[in-house]
Amino acid sequence: MGLNDKYVRFLAVFTAILTVGLVAYRFFLWPYNGCEDNVEWQTGQDVPFSTQPERSDKTCYTVKRVIDGDTLVLDNGDTVRLIGVDTPETKHPEIPVQRFGKEASEFTRRMAEGREVTLEFDGPREGVYGRKLAYVFVGKTLLNVKIIRRGYGYAYTRFPHARMAEFIEAERQARYKQYGLWNYSLTDGRIANLAKRYEQLSKEGKMLLEKTWDQLLKKYPGPGEPETETEQ
Repeated sequence: MGLNDKYVRFLAVFTAILTVGLVAYRFFLWPYNGCEDNVEWQTGQDVPFSTQPERSDKTCYTVKRVIDGDTLVLDNGDTVRLIGVDTPETKHPEIPVQRFGKEASEFTRRMAEGREVTLEFDGPREGVYGRKLAYVFVGKTLLNVKIIRRGYGYAYTRFPHARMAEFIEAERQARYKQYGLWNYSLTDGRIANLAKRYEQLSKEGKMLLEKTWDQLLKKYPGPGEPETETEQ
């Protein structure tokens, strides 16, 4: 057997051993966490690569408890503020419990408390209060946008993020379908919210709101009320 034949056989055996070793490592020794396979790592359309959200360093966490609709505590002690969504306050030291705040907190609790979640970051990882800022996936469900789509929170647009267009569209759909915060019933939704916020308005704000109500009542009289001619 020539030298070239021995060299070829050596390369073939070496390649086969290396392939078997890599396969064994992948299936038997590679750290595995089922949570990652449940997540669809998606980003908004037409977003530059530099602004794409990034994965968490750790695959999975368990939600230890829910503080309110947009804030969670993980099993490692970190507090997470959901990016791009703002739910009514229930724990603010200077603001009374806001309408639909308890419902939003309960929705998030049902969705996430005690369950494994995956974090995705977009920009700074921590806010001014030391809370982690993240998108939170429960399985394949993006909790942030689910809250907005079901009418339990607003699309928070003060700080831009990669999924902002998706979140704004989710709020538009919730408004159109009159879900949750956008319902027009007297005991719930936008009208009840206006009534509860009335006392928080300034004097000028109250006068403007009453003027607006008067204009609406004249333009859209209730049953049995005489219609008022509007100025041309």
